Amino acid sequence: MIEREKYDPAESISRIKFILWVVLILGFIGIGRLFYLQVVRHEYYVAAAATQHWAQDEIPADRGKIYVRDEISGELYPLADNQTLNLVFASPVEIEDKSAAAKRLAPVIGVEESKILELIENNHTYVVLQHDLSYEIAEKVKSFNIKGIHITPEGARFYPEATLASQILGFVNAEGVGNYGLEQQYDEQLSGIPGLYKAEIDPSGKRIVFGENVSKEPVDGSDLVLTLNRDVQKKSEELLAAQVEKYKAKGGSIIVMNPTNGEILAMANNPTYDPSKYQDVKDYNLYKNAAVQDLFEPGSIFKVITMAIGLDTDKVEPDTEYEDTGKIVLDGNKIMNSDRKTNGWQTMTQVLEKSLNTGTTFVMQQVGKTTFYDYLANKFNFGKKTGIEQPNEGEGTVLTPEEVNDHTYATMSFGQSISTTPIQMITAFSAAANGGKLVQPHLVSEVVSPEGEKTVTDSRPLKEIISEEAAAQLRQMMVSVVKNGHGKQAAVKGYDIAGKTGTAQVPLKDGSGYDPNSNIGSFIGFGPAESARFVVLVKIDSPKGVAWAETTAAPVVGQMLDFLFKYYQIPPTNN
Repeated sequence: MIEREKYDPAESISRIKFILWVVLILGFIGIGRLFYLQVVRHEYYVAAAATQHWAQDEIPADRGKIYVRDEISGELYPLADNQTLNLVFASPVEIEDKSAAAKRLAPVIGVEESKILELIENNHTYVVLQHDLSYEIAEKVKSFNIKGIHITPEGARFYPEATLASQILGFVNAEGVGNYGLEQQYDEQLSGIPGLYKAEIDPSGKRIVFGENVSKEPVDGSDLVLTLNRDVQKKSEELLAAQVEKYKAKGGSIIVMNPTNGEILAMANNPTYDPSKYQDVKDYNLYKNAAVQDLFEPGSIFKVITMAIGLDTDKVEPDTEYEDTGKIVLDGNKIMNSDRKTNGWQTMTQVLEKSLNTGTTFVMQQVGKTTFYDYLANKFNFGKKTGIEQPNEGEGTVLTPEEVNDHTYATMSFGQSISTTPIQMITAFSAAANGGKLVQPHLVSEVVSPEGEKTVTDSRPLKEIISEEAAAQLRQMMVSVVKNGHGKQAAVKGYDIAGKTGTAQVPLKDGSGYDPNSNIGSFIGFGPAESARFVVLVKIDSPKGVAWAETTAAPVVGQMLDFLFKYYQIPPTNN
């Protein structure tokens, strides 16, 4: 006989209560989850549902062009243009054999097979496989007849003048983003605003033929019109390249500016590159605009700035004399002339003609360190960006009187222990050419919207930094440098040319001194001297076998000015 287990009502009730509690707890969890999904995360899932219900494509805007204007005809020539190439894209839901498609496309479009497979496996409706395909490659892809692989035209950036003004322009990368130069500086204005095409899709991701579609037209980018003269730019690049090659120099820069309004007629660096082939560049330093970005100790060209301050403060005049004993000792350190000579009594004009370090030290001492610093930092704006329309402009360094001793401040008077950029130096020199005013250097003449509205650059001078009298005196002293001093090779027959040489030492990277085997030769000149139309800077970096700028840089300035006078038909000013 089987003995039945005795029924315990209390135990049964306990089990029922346990089950009810479990159900209740699960119910609360379920309700809480529903509340979280339907209330707290409501907007998210609405948006997610919308993306599953809609497919959208961006319609690219046409990128604005960059032009130069012919000064005679007024015709515009593009330096940065757009061309039509091809885009290959996939609609993965249509592709029947993804592996086979990836294998077939990879060697033709230049994308790894694994990458193509990853793209089409991880996307549903639309995925870009490659940009900038030529007509021939596009036709080959079409010939494969792979279902779900499509070709469509797309705009690509093109630089019809190849290397011309490349480091001013920069380039546009494969993602359509401007890099370096004007392409980066004006990327937002040039890019425009993309449009939008939004189409209703079914659960499989296919567009519904009669579904709702939404379209928003793109807004094309604005155009830029530059101050550059195409012929002057070409000539400047040719002259610079020839001189860099002649002296096996590390590189160089040239700038041609209108000293009355700051317009840049030419700006170039060597070596250079073709922005249409930017992917081929191995040394990324080629991308940067050295004339705007690179810092250097300017050397003796800076003596013009020191002399300008001395004249403007009435501490010296062109015929003021001092006794050159061959050296000055400050803080236990000697300051000597570059030729190591003792010249005796010398005028301020002779200081510039012979480029005497002791002479500019004398001028700085007459002015006083505090006033000297104030002119450099607050009038000539050294140590500050000029504001030219280029990214990553260098600022340079101007030491305050409190930071360094008297010896260091004396060396600043002849362009050592101070760092500048070429664009800062030519802007400062322009004050001597235009009657004492600081101008705003600029490359962009006007920005033209897609509707044709023009925004013209304000080219009025910024401020007066030295008096007209001081500027006139300085001009005559600089004319004497070209006629009687170290600037003879910058002379142009029939014209008075004002200028100054500079041979600067190159600081060692560890800050321990200067490289004995390297120098930077520079010359800045302008003409015709009394009514200057052009100011030209040439800088030659680390030339081989020559020690002085009068051999490397000065001749290029003379050749450039000679070209400019003939090109613009400037009549001679003397016999």
